[in-house]
Amino acid sequence: MWRNRNFLILMFGLAVSSTGLWVGIIGNLEFLQMNVESSFLQALIILAGFLVGIFLAPMAGRIIDRSNKKKILIYAGFARCAAIFFMYLAIAYNNVWWMVVYTLVIGISGTFSQPAMQTMLPLIVKKDELLDANGVNMNIFTASRIVGTALGGVMLVGMSLFSLYTVTLISYVILLISTFFLDVEEQPKKADSSGRKDNFFRTLGELYPIIKNERKVVYGIFLLIPAYLFLSGFNLMVIEISELQDNAGIKGILYTTEGVCVFIGTFLSKKFFRDNPKLSYMFAITFVIAAAHTSLFLADHPIMSVLSFGLFGLAAGTLFPVVTTIFQTDVPSDYHGRFFSIKGMVDNIIFQVLMLLTGLFLDTIGFHKMVIGFGITSFFIATVIYYQYKTKSGSNKNDRMAAIK
Repeated sequence: MWRNRNFLILMFGLAVSSTGLWVGIIGNLEFLQMNVESSFLQALIILAGFLVGIFLAPMAGRIIDRSNKKKILIYAGFARCAAIFFMYLAIAYNNVWWMVVYTLVIGISGTFSQPAMQTMLPLIVKKDELLDANGVNMNIFTASRIVGTALGGVMLVGMSLFSLYTVTLISYVILLISTFFLDVEEQPKKADSSGRKDNFFRTLGELYPIIKNERKVVYGIFLLIPAYLFLSGFNLMVIEISELQDNAGIKGILYTTEGVCVFIGTFLSKKFFRDNPKLSYMFAITFVIAAAHTSLFLADHPIMSVLSFGLFGLAAGTLFPVVTTIFQTDVPSDYHGRFFSIKGMVDNIIFQVLMLLTGLFLDTIGFHKMVIGFGITSFFIATVIYYQYKTKSGSNKNDRMAAIK
């Protein structure tokens, strides 16, 4: 795998561009903090790219399947570079609408580039190396997030927003140039001539009879909600904590702490939960996430905010690999593609709704009441599902004992 030229080029481009992306995200938060007072409006602006992605995702998927992936990455790369110039205009004129345009263009580019990169990976590595390649992909993105947010936080202290976005532009240009050096043989799929059109509801109807009988999968889906409550408001909470502490540099520290702890959590999941991903582990981890969210009530203090984000990163880094393992092993392989595509779409919708709620609550009830409310909600969700799990487990055990008698 490490001797594969195309794989090295793809991972190099991913590392550089992801680092620049997170530097830009720190810049986005700073620009919004300076120009938009309402947390709800901040959420709407951040969501603009996600919204366009949801509407374009079905079309993007068909185009990616039928077209040359390298060309799609190149076109998306040009769009990504062009988007930075809209952000330059936003900074020059202190105009939020230019940032909205920037966010939309970045969202459109990501809608095409991310799936194209994911579908290209199996074309350039052997099947028995694919799992390792995906692991490297995930670790590179996490490492880039740590480096990018730390770099962005440091740059904010002594440099201008123009400088931050120039770093982002350079990283995108490097990715674009490296894409030209890819040499991948592929045979794009032909258009489906059957006339059958897949849609969300038809696919969901096919999955429901399969999923409803897999208890671990159902519980796993619901136990991700507390993590989504935290993640969906991540950027807005970072902005709010920065304002509470009157410290712009805390943004990079929080992102870095959470990212490092995700690494540690991922290691723990591989060491302790690889062979036995029990639901009881998932419940315990979910309660830790709820505790991390609730502890943000003390986020006025720098040490407590760092500890809360670190605790969440540790729990999330452990939870997501365990849940993903359950999905991969308990959902029939013939349904993996449909399951993960529908799950990805639903995840995006949930994220957007929860982010809007986060912005709304920050504007109305305030940060401290919001984190207490979300923390209690997470505890409630985990407790209800745990009760259901124990009730059904006890019922199934009694049924087995009765059958034996």
